[in-house]
Amino acid sequence: MKLVVFPNNKIHDLLSWIRNEDDRQFWSGNTFQEGLNSDIFSTHLQREDVYSHCFLGDKQSLIAYGEIVVPDDKKGVLCRVIINPDLRKKGIGRNFISELCNWAFKKKSLYKITLNTFGHNLPARKCYQSLGFKEVAFKKKFRRVENRWRDLVIMEKFKV
Repeated sequence: MKLVVFPNNKIHDLLSWIRNEDDRQFWSGNTFQEGLNSDIFSTHLQREDVYSHCFLGDKQSLIAYGEIVVPDDKKGVLCRVIINPDLRKKGIGRNFISELCNWAFKKKSLYKITLNTFGHNLPARKCYQSLGFKEVAFKKKFRRVENRWRDLVIMEKFKV
């Protein structure tokens, strides 16, 4: 698998992995509060600060998706990482995130990447930690998702 720029013709495949409101919040936080569909996501991808990438498999099937948002010249935010639900727990996410971060450090010359994840998302937190991300903040009951308050964990990684 190789990291490539996300092709717009894969938007439908990507959005098919988001099955309910909990999935949407897990994946995108509060980015798409007004709804999420192909048109809204296509507009999102046109932002100048969003660098969307993916892994494509055999026959160009979508395997993983993620973004680096670069609000300024020096640091980025890892956002909206998702792996094909049929391929999870196989190390693909770890490999994908590693390649995406390496791209950001090298090609965008970032010195730091931060991310947000839900506190109860232990597989994601362990994955990020295994890649060198450190937990730097914990916000208790930070976001309400389908009648439940969720803790938010902020993590960061510096260029080595």
